[in-house]
Amino acid sequence: MANVTGKVAARAKAVKILKKIPVLQGLLDEEYKMVLAMCSSTAARNGDVLFKQGDDGSSMYILLSGEIDINVTGVGTVHVMKAGEILGEIGLVKKVPRTASAVISQDAVLLQLYSEILHDVVKKHPRIGYIIMRNVAKILAARLSETNKK
Repeated sequence: MANVTGKVAARAKAVKILKKIPVLQGLLDEEYKMVLAMCSSTAARNGDVLFKQGDDGSSMYILLSGEIDINVTGVGTVHVMKAGEILGEIGLVKKVPRTASAVISQDAVLLQLYSEILHDVVKKHPRIGYIIMRNVAKILAARLSETNKK
């Protein structure tokens, strides 16, 4: 019974984090639970390489706990990710090589959402797909705007 209670608590905590993630803003409570069900969870240890720059990028990660260093070849660490942040959201829209490497710098728990799984769910629940893709477009437009200001 304690294991079931632990899983329910972990799920509730994960949904709470999902609600704070900009790419998922605007979903209904049930839709957050559907997104959570689409994700696979991964635990990673300090020093593990989540992915390398140039690797296939067909999924997005949601960092539930821990930290991840984002490294670009020739530049070094460009960002340290904290719980509640996402990486690889472009992979939900288009399969492209990773533009940086991600190395676990503090033991982490992540959710991974593959674009193929999202696309299958979108066929059955188009509202979820519309909201996620609209939010990804907003995020990418904001980044492009910031880049153009530099």
